[in-house]
Amino acid sequence: MSSLDDVHRLSITDFRSISGTIRVPLDAPIILIHGPNGTGKTSVLSALELALTGNVKAMREDDANFARHVVHEGAQRAKVVIEGPLGPVDDRGSFVIENGRIAGTPYLDGGDGKFFSERCYLAQSMLGRLLDIYQKSKVEDGESALTQFVKDLLGLSQLDALIDGLHDAGHKARTKNLVPEYRAFESRVERTDQEIVLLRAELATQDKTRAEELGKVQAALNALLPNEPSDGFDLENLAALLGNVGTEGVAVEATRRLNDLRSLASAWSKLPSDSGSEERAQVEADEQTAREAANEWRTTTGAELEELIASLRVHFPDLPSWSSTDPTTAAEQAERRIANELTRIETLLENDEAAKKKEFELNGSIAKEEARGLLVDSQISKLAQDAGQFASALATLLPHIHTDDCPVCGRDFSQVSSDERLSLHVQKSIAKLTDDATRLTALASEKTASTSRLAQLRRELASETAKRISDELRLNSINAQADVAEGKVTLARLWQAAINGTVLLAGEAKLKDRLASFRERDRGASELLNAAIRMAGEMERTDLTGEPFETIISALTAQAENDVDQATSLQAHRRTAIQSASTLKSIDDRRKQIAENLKEARETRTVLTGAVAELETLKGQAKSIADSAQEARTKIVRRVFNESLNTLWRDLFVRLAPTEPFVPAFKIPGSDSKDFAKLETVHRNGKKGGTPGSMLSAGNLNTAALTLFLALHFSVGARIPWLVLDDPVQNMDEVHVAQFAALLRTISRAHGTKVVIAVHERTLFDYLKLELSPSFEKDRLLAVELRRAAGEPTTVDPDLLTYLVDAVAA
Repeated sequence: MSSLDDVHRLSITDFRSISGTIRVPLDAPIILIHGPNGTGKTSVLSALELALTGNVKAMREDDANFARHVVHEGAQRAKVVIEGPLGPVDDRGSFVIENGRIAGTPYLDGGDGKFFSERCYLAQSMLGRLLDIYQKSKVEDGESALTQFVKDLLGLSQLDALIDGLHDAGHKARTKNLVPEYRAFESRVERTDQEIVLLRAELATQDKTRAEELGKVQAALNALLPNEPSDGFDLENLAALLGNVGTEGVAVEATRRLNDLRSLASAWSKLPSDSGSEERAQVEADEQTAREAANEWRTTTGAELEELIASLRVHFPDLPSWSSTDPTTAAEQAERRIANELTRIETLLENDEAAKKKEFELNGSIAKEEARGLLVDSQISKLAQDAGQFASALATLLPHIHTDDCPVCGRDFSQVSSDERLSLHVQKSIAKLTDDATRLTALASEKTASTSRLAQLRRELASETAKRISDELRLNSINAQADVAEGKVTLARLWQAAINGTVLLAGEAKLKDRLASFRERDRGASELLNAAIRMAGEMERTDLTGEPFETIISALTAQAENDVDQATSLQAHRRTAIQSASTLKSIDDRRKQIAENLKEARETRTVLTGAVAELETLKGQAKSIADSAQEARTKIVRRVFNESLNTLWRDLFVRLAPTEPFVPAFKIPGSDSKDFAKLETVHRNGKKGGTPGSMLSAGNLNTAALTLFLALHFSVGARIPWLVLDDPVQNMDEVHVAQFAALLRTISRAHGTKVVIAVHERTLFDYLKLELSPSFEKDRLLAVELRRAAGEPTTVDPDLLTYLVDAVAA
């Protein structure tokens, strides 16, 4: 267990509402902390919990990412350090919070840290919902925090484990869960009985199947070997007995001949119909007439159309001839290509003409702009002759003219002009020269603008010149336009003739195909008839020689089908005989195996029955142990609840709320109950009431929660003799506060517990400071006040009160 004797101070830097660095002294039996809301009382206690345990339990339950929000606004990081008499205590109790991460080593180890957070520190946010938190079930194991605490306090974990482990021994069905072998043995006995039944049924089935298969073998042998006896055969030598009877080769050969005959019949049915000699003579005459007409077209119009297409290939090299397609298609492609080419040439020549016109217009504009530039240059030259320098010289001389005597030549200006003074005349001359300079500036701007316009015009001229085509290309385009236009005229003249030629050529081709089909039928019919005659020879049917094809095929097909049927029947009988013989051998082997398995199953059942009987004996012993453990547990729970927990809680509650008739208590659990988190109230006359939430006022409900916390704290002994309370007197009246102060004094001085308590009301702080002031030698009280003005660091004002001998009493 960790010791807190070396904890003298707590250093806090920029933690929550603490701004700057403060050091809070902790080396006194009782520490009172006061400050208005927002000055950092709760922050100090949270920092203490963090340094001791490495966690702030209440904040983590509200927000798992609370570390992101504990650094003071405007600071980069926070720091909390436990200090001893001479400074930090080695590397424990020091934490740095930065970028949402907490780094450091807690002062207390894991078990003591958990005990401090749960049994020694009561946060302000936890008091109002403490009873609910104690009774709320945890998700992972279904037990409340209060139930877990009571089990740890009473040391029931091992006893509960024993009871839970033997729970299934109280019932046969549950015993199977306690002893997995029990269920396994019973299941195996049941399976063995089922196996014996199944083996007997299978043996009967095998006998029946054997008789059926033996009948199949005998029937097959009667069909295959009608002159041989069908009984007394040897299963091992059955294949040798049958020899080649009903072999697959005979059936295959018969099937091949039948398929060949059907193929010949199918091919004959697909031959073109024989239309007779008269129709063939008419087709031949029509074909000759069509051929002569087509040849006439080829030598006249066809030749002219081909000559036109050849002449157009100068411009369209890939233009097809009518012989590679047909006359109409060739004419259509030539017409489309001619139209596209004429459009292209016309567009090319029109664009060149437009560029030529634009080029002429731009040359005129450039000449005008160049003439305007020369005029501006001339005007600039006239005005630029010393106008600027002379005006500057006169302006320099003007301050030295005080009379009408010229400072340059010495002559009296009044002799030249009696109406105007010399200084006024010089001023007028300067003004005129200045006006000339202004005009010169305007002309320079105009010169610049003219130069820009001239450059733009020259760029446009270059662009239009680039669009022009060469004289050679223009001449070639004009010649090509004339050639293509002539071809277009010729093609229009031959258009209808091309359509007629397409019709003539198509008619000629159709009649030629018709004559070819007649010749193809004659050749195919002759070949099929010869094949049918060869098949008749193979099947020894010489009586069919000289018969028509249909008669030969019909007779041969009927004979082949009969051969296939006979071969297939013999093959099926042979296959049945061999398969059934093989099945009989397998059945005999299986019957032997079934007999062996049946013997083993009966022996196994005898062994399993004995094991189940032994498990029954073990079940009775386990049930007896479980009943004894449950009885012992019930006695422990009732004794501790009646004599310890409820008594201590009642004493504390009655001390703080002496006028409350209903006292909160643990509900005594039943003999088989494992949940100790049930709370109730008991009237002082012994009558039971409802839950604390339904029977107590808000103030007394807080008192119930506070005294329950204290009762649980003191019920486990002085593991960590610290008690840290954050504003625990919520909703308490003056009587409760007075009783609470007396209780704190008793806790600190009688039990040796260090008490740290934070309050925000000034009057309560002063009252507790008076009530808890030292009353004997070596007794001390630390009264710590926190202050912080807006925008300023937090300050600490500690006041250590020690025991003073009353002078009057002395």
